[in-house]
Amino acid sequence: MTTHDMTAPRTQRSSRWLWIGIGALILAAVLFRGASFLFGGSPPDLSSPVSGVTTVAVDDNAFAPAAIEVPAGETVTWEWQGSADHNVVGDGFESAVQDEGEFAHTFTAPGTYDYRCTLHGGMGGRVVVTEETA
Repeated sequence: MTTHDMTAPRTQRSSRWLWIGIGALILAAVLFRGASFLFGGSPPDLSSPVSGVTTVAVDDNAFAPAAIEVPAGETVTWEWQGSADHNVVGDGFESAVQDEGEFAHTFTAPGTYDYRCTLHGGMGGRVVVTEETA
């Protein structure tokens, strides 16, 4: 037969469980924040594309700049600068999974082309293609 320690007052036992619960919540919050960082964190700001840029850095968990604007017929090059494996996957184009080197794609038609790294959720970018300039 098992006996419980009934010598500690009930408030001390309740307080112990309260601190265990608070500790568990803090641990869960730290783990969740770490997981969101590892898997991409917050989504990139794609609302203001940068004009005149044709090279995008593929860094650890981010494309930089996240959004660019180019005329139709322009080639965009993604250059790997981080140490982790990434890829570039969009509508009509896809790079290999790699940790160095570059990938290039020529955009022939105007439109908005969103792309992402399929290995890291939340890691995405955008190419806005305008009418070809004369």
